[in-house]
Amino acid sequence: KIQKRPGDVAMVKSCVFCRKNDDCPNKYGEKKTNEKWNLTVHYYCLLMSSGIWQRGKEEEGVYGFLIEDIRKEVNRASKLKCCVCKKNGASIGCVAPRCKRSYHFPCGLQRECIFQFTGNFASFCWKHRPVQIIASNNYRDSLPCTICLEYIEPVPTYNILRSPCCKNAWFHRDCLQVQAINAGVFFFRCTICSNTDTFQKEMLRMGIHIPEKDASWELEENAYQDLLQHYEHCDVRRCRCKEGRDYNAPDSKWEIKRCQCCGSSGTHLACSSLRSWEQNWECLECRSIIYNSGNNFQKAKKHALSNSNNVAITDCLLEESSPKLPRQSPGAQRKDLLRQGSKFRRDISTILIELGFQIKKKPKRLFINKANIWNSAL
Repeated sequence: KIQKRPGDVAMVKSCVFCRKNDDCPNKYGEKKTNEKWNLTVHYYCLLMSSGIWQRGKEEEGVYGFLIEDIRKEVNRASKLKCCVCKKNGASIGCVAPRCKRSYHFPCGLQRECIFQFTGNFASFCWKHRPVQIIASNNYRDSLPCTICLEYIEPVPTYNILRSPCCKNAWFHRDCLQVQAINAGVFFFRCTICSNTDTFQKEMLRMGIHIPEKDASWELEENAYQDLLQHYEHCDVRRCRCKEGRDYNAPDSKWEIKRCQCCGSSGTHLACSSLRSWEQNWECLECRSIIYNSGNNFQKAKKHALSNSNNVAITDCLLEESSPKLPRQSPGAQRKDLLRQGSKFRRDISTILIELGFQIKKKPKRLFINKANIWNSAL
């Protein structure tokens, strides 16, 4: 109870089960006070008490535990002595047959008891707690905790746990508990293989509390607000829009099209001579990466072709070659061209089609100078 005296500061309310006023959600759960009945409890102390059940709805009483049931449990626990601190109020008992040990929740944590936050919410004392059994321990050196990365001895103990699905994944108990509280049941998984079912089942058996809630980063207000902002800026060398580079008019030639690869560069449709929104566009950086990469999007190097009936090219369209590849002499280029003529013809045709988008007329003969091309908006 809170007792106020003139000139004194109000005392912090303590839990009716463990008699501690600590507010540590990671260890004892949320500390909640019912102002109407002047009753304060730790969530874990209430949840693990052996003689109480949740008979009300979630909004009734405290977490669905009725006030009258909490008072009956406190009265029952007042007659039981804690086998750790030797004080009355031990509301939690070991479920092992013929074991009569009772303790407060904080005292049970101190003596490394196991509390299972699932099923019937069973509790096991330090003598009967479940353990992880490792068939053979071939680890000679210490391994890092896959959460905090501090090195630990790979031996299963109360404070050191191993993943049931990955043999080389070891954790501190405290690291696992903090991660479980932050991730919630939907995102708590093995840090190595992302297994959920087997991993959570084993962690619940070993006393890790996995709250049935969404992840903490999902509950943060406006956590992903930046992702909802589209990039709207024309980055071409010569922007033709009189309203400026940031002007964006949907369903018009001044609509900004983002790079299909990185999404962090943009252009007005008119500034890059794009006929429609559906037409793909890449920024200069992404286009150079695609060209120099060895994937399916790589374009073949462009070589000079002999004059044809429809097109005459007076200067070759050679791009800068990779610094790791020697330049080809004109003779070698012609020999290569004879072997792969049809392939390069298709590539040159593609280039000419792209160039055709940037001119209003369609001449039968097109003379191209490479210096003018690569210094232009292309």
